[in-house]
Amino acid sequence: MLNVRIDLAAFRHNLAAIKSLAPGAAILPVIKADGYGHGMIALARESLKFGAPMLGVGALEEGRTLRREKIAAPALLLDGIFPEEAADAVKYRLTPVVFSLDVAKELNRAGKKAGKKIAVHLKFDTGMGRLGFTLHQAIEAVTQIAKMKNIHVEGVMTHFASASDVQSPQTDNQLRRFAGVLEVVKKTGLKPLYIHAANSAAILNYKQSHYGMVRPGIALYGAPPTELKGLAFKPVMSVTSRLISVKDIPQGEGIGYNATYVTPRNKKVGVVLGGYADGINRLLSNRGLFLVRGKPVPIIGNVCMDMVMVDLSRVPSAAPGDEVVILGGGVPETSAEHWAELAGTIPYEIFCRLGVGPRAQRSYK
Repeated sequence: MLNVRIDLAAFRHNLAAIKSLAPGAAILPVIKADGYGHGMIALARESLKFGAPMLGVGALEEGRTLRREKIAAPALLLDGIFPEEAADAVKYRLTPVVFSLDVAKELNRAGKKAGKKIAVHLKFDTGMGRLGFTLHQAIEAVTQIAKMKNIHVEGVMTHFASASDVQSPQTDNQLRRFAGVLEVVKKTGLKPLYIHAANSAAILNYKQSHYGMVRPGIALYGAPPTELKGLAFKPVMSVTSRLISVKDIPQGEGIGYNATYVTPRNKKVGVVLGGYADGINRLLSNRGLFLVRGKPVPIIGNVCMDMVMVDLSRVPSAAPGDEVVILGGGVPETSAEHWAELAGTIPYEIFCRLGVGPRAQRSYK
């Protein structure tokens, strides 16, 4: 239904842009959620060619997918694991993020049974209110885990909540709290290889947060949360479809469900294959636009499950079979950022919905 094209050269360009911002730090590319809809496996291979020492995935199943695809590189399970998944994490040589003593104990048991030390990254909640040992738990957690003979604390991490807002004091507060956590870790005698906190926004806005590793996500896909003068990120995903129907609709006719658009005059109306079942947000109804033959064509009527109607007044020669640019095309109006603004969401959701639909035909160049 939709043709999702992934530009691997653009992805490599964005990796290089991140490296230029954090030249002294290792890059942990975040490719969870099937690479934000771009395809986890292809991006994993590109990241490793670039020199990434580790890959950031979500839950255990994504780690297993890497192994099934013969990708043996270290993989960090950013979502953590449940205690009963410890044996599988060890079996597939995955590195869990740990924020629970119960999970740490199970990993220690699994490591003892396997006769090896299990690498983990300890996560601390410094103000996100999501995953991580709280500051009150930090001393006890670090002290107990340091005593576990089959656990190797390879990394210590936190996650910023508001790094895209440089006016907010929250990131500075989180940095101070994280510095306190690192002191606790140091006093316990642990010497983690990796200390990391910086997501895309922090890489751009808070150089002091880079430490020895950074975790870019959305910037790798060409939609950075903030812009830096002189630094350009390239969109990696473009999405196209085709016109399945073109016809003349007389003045005064309703278009689509509930007739939310009524033709003010005679209009040429096209029907594009692809709808909300394919990730085209229904909130773009009567607001967004696509491109046909390089010209903008407004969406008219409600986005349907399988189809979207467009006003072809600016492209009178349009015909069934013509390509329709849904996302991409080099104009702001068909960018993920603009879509997100119209739909009251964020580019992350736009990519994830468009790229992973069951009817999306993904290709790479």
